[in-house]
Amino acid sequence: MRLSFVRLVFASALCGLASPTLASPPLAKRACSTDVDVSTPQIPFLNYPAFRDAARAAVSVLEQYQASGRTPAITPRPLRCDRIRVRKEWRRLTRNEKKAYMKAEKCLMTKPNYGLTSNETYSFHDGLSAAHADAFFRFHAGTKFLPWHRWLVWMHGNALEKLCGYTGPVPYWDYTLDAGPNLYQAPVFSKDPEIGFGDGGSVPINELGGRAGGFIVDNGAFANYRPNLPLPHYLVRNFTADDLYNPNNKYGVGLSDTFNQTARERVMSATDFWQFETMIDGLDEPQFRSFHNSLHFTFGGDAQSFNWLEGTPWFGSQVFGANDPLFYLHHGNVDHVWWEWQNKKKEYQYDFHGAEGTPDGICDYLPLNRLGPDVPIGLTLKTEWYPQCYTYEY
Repeated sequence: MRLSFVRLVFASALCGLASPTLASPPLAKRACSTDVDVSTPQIPFLNYPAFRDAARAAVSVLEQYQASGRTPAITPRPLRCDRIRVRKEWRRLTRNEKKAYMKAEKCLMTKPNYGLTSNETYSFHDGLSAAHADAFFRFHAGTKFLPWHRWLVWMHGNALEKLCGYTGPVPYWDYTLDAGPNLYQAPVFSKDPEIGFGDGGSVPINELGGRAGGFIVDNGAFANYRPNLPLPHYLVRNFTADDLYNPNNKYGVGLSDTFNQTARERVMSATDFWQFETMIDGLDEPQFRSFHNSLHFTFGGDAQSFNWLEGTPWFGSQVFGANDPLFYLHHGNVDHVWWEWQNKKKEYQYDFHGAEGTPDGICDYLPLNRLGPDVPIGLTLKTEWYPQCYTYEY
């Protein structure tokens, strides 16, 4: 069996991890030694000073919680939202809402990237993908994974509104409803040119070399879309993935038991943050098959990210899963599961720590790769705080 990308790159990150049943104190009791740097604002629709003020307030709230087990009766002003947006599962959107979302997503593929990539002709959609690709190992397979991707999905939805005028629900895809033999008949894979994300395609192609081949997504709303990273190419998927992620010759369907309702309930049974991260990200599973990773493996192509780049210059250093518009519905669902777990108990809401003996804490900064100023993790722990300002329908 071919040695997977995940094993090659993540092995050092995973080496020495404690058993997920071992928990360290939930919040590191140390003051943040630095402030959010707002000296070089880059993205014009973000309020950098307000992010700094919100970060200070969030850390203050969390430090109060550490000391007393209580939070302020009134949310501090820098964390208050003008409105709370409600995210919904894709099936819960009306056809008109789906059309508006797709229109905005395609609009984002035409907007400037404000320096998120070195090529100013690339789009903001490309810029988001670049931010996710740059030194990706800093925020995958570890404590930063969930808060970093929460921020990315929020930035994507925020850009849809600020750059493209989208005001509808930010959707996620609950694939527990589709896991099983009919996975690839899920509504998201519709060929509908107005509201479908397209299926696995039928035209084989390999424009990047190595194993980076697949089938052109030549139907649905994003038919023949050409992302620019790492080089301009047709967006591809490959539902007939390599045998490493193809148990019993069933392709992605064979992984359904890692992202079905039973798998979700296992993740939701976690009793602390690090155990939750370990379960949802498959850090305790063979080949890291998990609620999060297995969906990437079922897509294949751009969205598979890992093994797909073997034999190319980018293998082991970058991933381009965010090229695929379905990436945001997938990670929206990962965030939804985390949000639901956080809301089970008050102590879960503010729980953040790594393996026993590690220094991970709320003052650690997310390396956001120019998606706004780097912010402390504490600011991301409650979605109803500014600047994220969202919740879920259920």
